[in-house]
Amino acid sequence: MADARNIDGTLYPPAHPEWGGFAEELFHYTSRYYCTTEAFLRGLSADEAFSMHGYRADRLSDSQRALLADVLANPPGKDTARAIVEIVGAVVAGSAEANTGLLARFAMPETDVRRTHLVEHHAPHADATDDAVDPLDPFLSLSERLLMPVAVHDRHVEVSMHDLARHLDTLNTTLRTNLRNAIVELHRAGYLLRNHPHLTHAEAEVITQDPKPGG
Repeated sequence: MADARNIDGTLYPPAHPEWGGFAEELFHYTSRYYCTTEAFLRGLSADEAFSMHGYRADRLSDSQRALLADVLANPPGKDTARAIVEIVGAVVAGSAEANTGLLARFAMPETDVRRTHLVEHHAPHADATDDAVDPLDPFLSLSERLLMPVAVHDRHVEVSMHDLARHLDTLNTTLRTNLRNAIVELHRAGYLLRNHPHLTHAEAEVITQDPKPGG
């Protein structure tokens, strides 16, 4: 069962696992590597002008944080991405108001915050079978095509977030969509994307073959 998140005494629904680390970036903190989250949302929302510049998670008002949590409880899609774009835009503009239309659409009663049908965040997908395609394969295939180094150990997938963001912003819409879908599949399967600045193919091979303890 996926329990509600208790933050300073307030209960929030858990983020849908397909958001992966993007949910943490939006809800808990905003790091200097937000460019990947920004590019992911820009493509998913079809809003080419979207920018997270000036956004910080700690600037969310209570009502905005509650709304964002309710939106993130749903899987990534055009509607949820556009809702997040609206919330981020309000925070960047210095507004503490939560969009009433989004509240009417996404807000859930407090009794529904604890929802048993949600998959535990970052838990491996329960429907995997021996014949199923490894969720890593699409992402690794695309990365190889893009000449983007990727290191894998345990359930961590290390990649340069700046390189990943650049490819998520490619003008090739098919490639962009396939890459977004591959990232969602990684998240769904319980893999964590981690930033590794300036990762080289040689370093990626060493990490993948012989990862350091705690790496």
